[in-house]
Amino acid sequence: MAQPQSLEPVVIEPVVNREKLRELLALETEYPTLDFKSCYDLTEKHDQVDLAKHVGAMSVRGGFLVIGVDGQGKPTGNVTVEQAKLFDEARLRPKLLKWLPDTLEIYSQAHDVDGHHVVLVHVAPNPAGCAFFRADGQYDQPGRASKVVFREGEVFHRDGTQSVRLNHQGLEQVIRQRVERERERWQAEHAESYRRLADELRAGATGQHVAQGPSVEFNLALEPDVLVEAAIELLRANDDIPFRRMLSRAVPELRDLFRSGDEEGANGRLDRLTCLAATFLELVRHEWFEQVVDTLMSIYGIGFENEAPIVNAPPRRSAVLWLAIIERVLALGSLAVRRNDWQAVRALVARRHPDMNEMYTTWLRHAMTMASRAELLTTRDGSREVLDSLLSRARNVARRIEWLRPDAGPEDEKILTGLTQFDFLAGLVTMANSDNKSGIVPNFARFDTERTRPAAQRLLREPDMRQIIYPGDDQFFADALHTIDRDAQRAGFLYDGWEGYTRDVNIFISEQGVGTEQQ
Repeated sequence: MAQPQSLEPVVIEPVVNREKLRELLALETEYPTLDFKSCYDLTEKHDQVDLAKHVGAMSVRGGFLVIGVDGQGKPTGNVTVEQAKLFDEARLRPKLLKWLPDTLEIYSQAHDVDGHHVVLVHVAPNPAGCAFFRADGQYDQPGRASKVVFREGEVFHRDGTQSVRLNHQGLEQVIRQRVERERERWQAEHAESYRRLADELRAGATGQHVAQGPSVEFNLALEPDVLVEAAIELLRANDDIPFRRMLSRAVPELRDLFRSGDEEGANGRLDRLTCLAATFLELVRHEWFEQVVDTLMSIYGIGFENEAPIVNAPPRRSAVLWLAIIERVLALGSLAVRRNDWQAVRALVARRHPDMNEMYTTWLRHAMTMASRAELLTTRDGSREVLDSLLSRARNVARRIEWLRPDAGPEDEKILTGLTQFDFLAGLVTMANSDNKSGIVPNFARFDTERTRPAAQRLLREPDMRQIIYPGDDQFFADALHTIDRDAQRAGFLYDGWEGYTRDVNIFISEQGVGTEQQ
């Protein structure tokens, strides 16, 4: 599969809340998609023009500007209350439109960080691939000629951590962005046709044609709408033969795409399998759901084929495949949590390919570790490793695939809350299935504590849920809770994230004699 264009740990998403700000500040360095600024006073023409330059440059790939911090992401205290108010979206956008095109899409929010005002601005990729300045950006200099920062018709892009005029490297980047936007536009234009066909399927005619026709007609080349509705017709007819045949063909199809390096084709097939799994989860058809998950596990195994035993140094293309699968598994996990389907949660977590090294008890931990070692989730900043947000990547999958959110819009916060709770529960399932009680990687820890706490409380109050997630006795369960809390508080410190359980959970842990002697 093709290598990703960027190994930056910045997950670009239209989110400017406190959690996202803390995530970005914890990176402690700038990237092409992340710029730290000490201060901007938008009453000053100089600062307006300079901000427009950086926003224009960010419009190629998208990214974030953080105002009110130094080069390491530490608050400077230089932004006043009045200056922060000028970054309100309703006031900021008109200022920038003096120089930037009407297609500009930005989001902004001011936050208090350690007693200082810090503003987070998200710049979306421009649909044209870049932003052409619509007027000269210049300002007066006392006693000197006016300073011209950019000219009408010019394009800026991010070259490393600098915003510069378009060069050859930037042009290549713009072309890639424009091609991607054109592909998305084509898909959007054809979406109405797909919806009309889906309406026919829901009426039964075309769905019955696919379901009752030769089984080869039910395949992963179908558009997602058609595929899902045809699958529903098969469910209604209780005919799983075309479905089984499709799954049996999925693995060799993915193998061919993997070996040819066709990442886009492989991701398309994984998306369709994810749509099917989400549909079966929504319709409470566990047998069909688990068959799709089993198929994803078989596809996971493709990354081990024709390779020596993999322990610490995975082939990059294998790690790319594993990460792509696990991002979708996490997004499915969020849906399972939101549906209170604890059996599905366990089914998604408790998978282990036989070719994985024996130290890994679940594919979630294996994929995350392998992706980090292939530098798909980690970036080196000197001697320091910066870890990407796996849950934010999974949230982007849910934004893109509507079948993963039948109960929510693309920006609904309960999708992320479902992700953090799934990650927490996955840690418990992993520890329940393993002799290794040393802990897990708490991805949920970087997000607000209140997202995840209810999952721990429900485990105490709902015996059926507890029996599925962690069937061990109370002392082992308390020990697992304590270990996860310990690891999460360490991991969440930089992000102002996880702060610990509620009082009732802590009392339960204490009553089992766990924690006090280990602190």
